[in-house]
Amino acid sequence: MKIILFTLLGVVLFSCGGPTTSAPAGQLAATSFDDLDGWQNGANVPSLTKERAHSGAYSAKVDPATEYSMGYDNLFGKLSGTRLSKLRLHGWVFLPNDKASVLLVTELKNPGEDKPLLWDSFDLLKEVTAKSSVNNWCEVDHVITLPEGAPFTSRVKVYMWRNTSTQPAYLDDLQLLRAD
Repeated sequence: MKIILFTLLGVVLFSCGGPTTSAPAGQLAATSFDDLDGWQNGANVPSLTKERAHSGAYSAKVDPATEYSMGYDNLFGKLSGTRLSKLRLHGWVFLPNDKASVLLVTELKNPGEDKPLLWDSFDLLKEVTAKSSVNNWCEVDHVITLPEGAPFTSRVKVYMWRNTSTQPAYLDDLQLLRAD
């Protein structure tokens, strides 16, 4: 009887550990936007939405009322402890139709300077329509070559820009990965 009791106790304790997930090789930063709920101290963040999500409950959205989505914004040196030459963006995008002409923007900018060291825009509509995935979640990838010698004190930003779109667009499960 004691053996059965200890065996059952062991099974229960082992099963309470929950699943372990590991980050993909080369992952530098990632968000499903679900981990942001409650971190805004009650502030209204128009681009955080529950309207659509690839995973979880939230995604980032742009539409005629929201020009830029929330995204990654940090010191370049905090993104990686070693020098990067290429950055890979990976995520999931939902565009309701072929009128949603939005861009995924990556900026690298020195503090106090107006001109960025890098400004790269990835045409999400072009990528999604090439895969015939309008009105579905579509996996997207984009590799950016970073400027050589960019200071670790510069800021790197990754966000979705509405551009001229009159339609909403959604971004979820965004990952920034080492691509060199």
